[in-house]
Amino acid sequence: MVEDGDAVTANLPAQMLFLSKLLHVEPDRGYILLSYSDHKFANTAALAAPTLTLRCNHRGAHFAFTADRPRHSAHSGQPCIQCELPKAMLGMRQRRAQARIQVPAQAPVDCELRMGEESYASRVVDVSLDGIGMLVSDPAIPLSAGTRLERAIVRHPQCAPFCVDLEVREVSRVTLANGERASRIGCRIVGSRQVLEELIRLFIIDLA
Repeated sequence: MVEDGDAVTANLPAQMLFLSKLLHVEPDRGYILLSYSDHKFANTAALAAPTLTLRCNHRGAHFAFTADRPRHSAHSGQPCIQCELPKAMLGMRQRRAQARIQVPAQAPVDCELRMGEESYASRVVDVSLDGIGMLVSDPAIPLSAGTRLERAIVRHPQCAPFCVDLEVREVSRVTLANGERASRIGCRIVGSRQVLEELIRLFIIDLA
């Protein structure tokens, strides 16, 4: 997780999301170091908590672990949060989605894909903690693994539109629950830390 720079999250009171990264693990001295979130209030809440329950998607599996006694520290001259080394970690490998998928009706997150002068409509149906997104679109869109889509526009009724770049990892044909054919696009979302945090917040808190 440290080497890959994976995002780790913790849900805090008042539906506040603490989005961080695991900076360093010190097994001999029994502690881990977490980066500060970009949001001051989330950092304050994390430091005030007796224990953080952290979650992380790492190389196809979902992990959860607790970190006790969060407190201010520093790493390579930068402020961070130090916690006691977790005593245990739970891991669960993610199952691949089946060919027939259900697009969540409660998640009207649209994404306008731009290819040259053309634009295509799609829907964001999932975003993982490490910034991997899943889109559903018209099967006629000419996409393949390795395509980079710049300045895709993400829209949700409760948020202002924002732009992200998408790196397509896989494209497959699926049948939706209503019988229609569609393309399922797995991609990595490239954007600022703030944009990624807003997307994660939308899917794991607001739409939960």
